[in-house]
Amino acid sequence: MKKKVVIMIALLSIFMIGCSSKKIESTLVEDGKIELESSNYTQAMKTLSSALEEDNSNENARAMYMQAMKMRSVDNYINKNNYKKAIDELKIIEKIKNGSSIIKQKASKLLKDLEEKYEQEQILAQERKENAKTVASNNANKVNQQILKEEEEAKKIEEESQQQEQESLENNNSTDNDMQNSTDQAEQNQEEVNNIEVNNIVE
Repeated sequence: MKKKVVIMIALLSIFMIGCSSKKIESTLVEDGKIELESSNYTQAMKTLSSALEEDNSNENARAMYMQAMKMRSVDNYINKNNYKKAIDELKIIEKIKNGSSIIKQKASKLLKDLEEKYEQEQILAQERKENAKTVASNNANKVNQQILKEEEEAKKIEEESQQQEQESLENNNSTDNDMQNSTDQAEQNQEEVNNIEVNNIVE
């Protein structure tokens, strides 16, 4: 009879311990859920990790742990303006089975907002790129126009210089011709004088 009582007490103790353990686990999961839905992601991960240590097969606790981890990553990426990475993490959250329905709704809404913002950011980036190309092209055109202008001015100066050289050469030739003509005329005059003198002597 005493043995039966001892066995009954032992079984009852085991049952009570099991119930107590389940109660602790349930409390951890609930606390983790509250922290998760309050956006306290780091603390939620700690609490849910403790719940999984009590019962590693609790899929709901595991799903909420993943939600907390991904939402924390989303916040970090948003703070760094890395919307592409944040969008990728939110898409993963949407695919997680079980977990908090509130977090899934929050993730879906945030995903839509970020996709719109990211699209707008891409449009602005493309516009900036096109504007930069236009400015670069305009600057290149200005440089080319300046080069052409300088080449035209250099060509004009060269042509004027050649024209001056040609005019100078023509003037020099004219002067030489005048001098030659003067010399010829002087020689002719001298010859005439000499002929007159000879004629005078002969007479």
